[in-house]
Amino acid sequence: MRLFNIWLTFTLRVAQQQFLTVGSGYLFLFGKVLRLVLLFIFLYSILSATRSLAGYTKEQVLLFFFVFNIVDLTVQFLFRGVYIFRSRVVSGDFDLDLIKPLPSFFRPLFGWTDVLDFAILVPLWMFFIYFLTVNGMVTSITNVILFLILLLNSVLVGFAFHLFISAVCVMTTEIDHLTWIYRDLTHMARFPTDIYQRGIQYALTFVIPVIVLVTIPAKALLGILTPQMVLIAFGVSIVFVIFSLKMWNYALSQYTSASS
Repeated sequence: MRLFNIWLTFTLRVAQQQFLTVGSGYLFLFGKVLRLVLLFIFLYSILSATRSLAGYTKEQVLLFFFVFNIVDLTVQFLFRGVYIFRSRVVSGDFDLDLIKPLPSFFRPLFGWTDVLDFAILVPLWMFFIYFLTVNGMVTSITNVILFLILLLNSVLVGFAFHLFISAVCVMTTEIDHLTWIYRDLTHMARFPTDIYQRGIQYALTFVIPVIVLVTIPAKALLGILTPQMVLIAFGVSIVFVIFSLKMWNYALSQYTSASS
């Protein structure tokens, strides 16, 4: 609860900065919404020319796209601090973060929350629920519960990704390229990952678990997820979190600070 209150304080301060110039905030929000709408139009136009994709109906493919955007925006909303972490390392401000009574990764990951992403998440969730209801895609409350649990698991994987990127930044002061590589790889899950060859699917599950982020929660909601894939999803997330924490601790042991 204490950490939540600290995060909330950070978030409120960031919101004040973002809306200090109201015009730029509205323009940025409009750009995000326009980008999302254009992607939906693009996807719907492609699917209008075909009845299915990798055995999935048009509505099911759109569900995958919805889940991708929900996961992507949630992870960005929570861990946007990684995008400005390099400047704190280079300037030496990270030294001040380490002496505070907080987890060492708290400020790098949670120090900057994008409230504009939250402003999009709320209507996106509402439209997503409407889409599921209209198309009759919710067939079981068990599927919904499993979907929500796996969605939380996806956020955990997103945490591990961003913690690993932050660890690399501590050791090399490089973060931008890794962040965009992560973003590009996750975009591969905008469509059902069954369209990729089996070798690529294995890589997207065990090497860079994009499938765990998006595909598995979406399949859980559709009721086509096997118990084996559920176990794999939780196993992969646990391994990635442990690995990222160890990587972070190692990076801190090598950190000499910008002022030394």
